[in-house]
Amino acid sequence: MKLMWQLVLLVSGFAIVATAQASSIQELQKQCEDAREALIAPLRQQAIDECIADRESGRSGGRSSRDAREHCENFYADFGNGGTTQSGGFRQRMFHDIPECQALYEAEQAGSRR
Repeated sequence: MKLMWQLVLLVSGFAIVATAQASSIQELQKQCEDAREALIAPLRQQAIDECIADRESGRSGGRSSRDAREHCENFYADFGNGGTTQSGGFRQRMFHDIPECQALYEAEQAGSRR
């Protein structure tokens, strides 16, 4: 009976540690994404503004202001995200190497080694 209680406590302890670690990783992930977004947002807005100016000036085809804004906001909605290029290559996401994200990657690696 004593052994069974020890096993229950041991399993409960592992569950608590795993939950705390997952919570910590989620918090680090949120910090990373929030920090990235703070850096990317002004660059995205600049790209959208340039796109709208190009479309309204007729350099990229004439459009109404509303159509140009809608098109440019949709086009740049994923600005800064990684992914594949048209030629099949890989494009790294912007600001993946800031300290907030490095802390996340290190925590994920430490968790996967256990």
